[in-house]
Amino acid sequence: MNYCEKCSCATEDVRCPLCGTKKLRPVREDDYCFLTECEKSYAAERKRVLAAEGIEAVGVPYGNGFLTQVALPLENERLYVRFPDLERAVGLLKQERNERNDVYLSYVRSRKDDLFVPAKLAKKLCRKLHLAEDELVPFLAREIAASDAVFDGGRIGMEEARMYLCRSERFVVTVNSDTFEVLAVDLRKRPRF
Repeated sequence: MNYCEKCSCATEDVRCPLCGTKKLRPVREDDYCFLTECEKSYAAERKRVLAAEGIEAVGVPYGNGFLTQVALPLENERLYVRFPDLERAVGLLKQERNERNDVYLSYVRSRKDDLFVPAKLAKKLCRKLHLAEDELVPFLAREIAASDAVFDGGRIGMEEARMYLCRSERFVVTVNSDTFEVLAVDLRKRPRF
C-alpha cells in the first residue's frame, strides 16, 4: 500500500487518485489517511459514529479560497483516520450512508403526494418529456417512488430546507425537502464503457 504525503491518501496504485502524483512512499502504521470530505454538520455526526467504534477521526476545515479571503468560516471538513483503522472506517461510513439512504427513501416516498411543479418548469418539462400537463406530477411521483437512492444535495441558499436528489433508473429528480417543490429533472448519466 502506498501513501501520498501531499493528499494523505492511501492507495494501492502507483499514482495518487486525488492529485495524480507518482511521488508515493510505503504507508506506515502511524499515517493519518484521508477518509472523506463533508459539510461540518455531517462531520460531527460521522466522528461520533467512528468514535463509538473506537476509531479516532481528525477533522480539518476545508473550503474554497474565496471564503478564506473574506475571513468566513470554511463550510466543509476533511476527515482523516490512522491507516490501521482506514478499512473499518470506510465500512462504517458505507453502512451509515446506506441507513441514511433508507431514511431518505422512506421520507421521500411518504411525501410524494405533496409534490408540485412551478408553472414555468412544468411547461419546460412537459415539452422535454412529451407529457400533457396533467400527466407530469403523477409521472414524477412514480419516478420518485421508483428511486433506488436519495442523496442530500445540501442547503438551499440560507434556508434550512435541503435539496434531495432522487435517483431513479432514468432520471434524477431534485426536490425541496420542506415544500416538496420540484427544482429540476435531469436524465441520469450512464458511464460510457
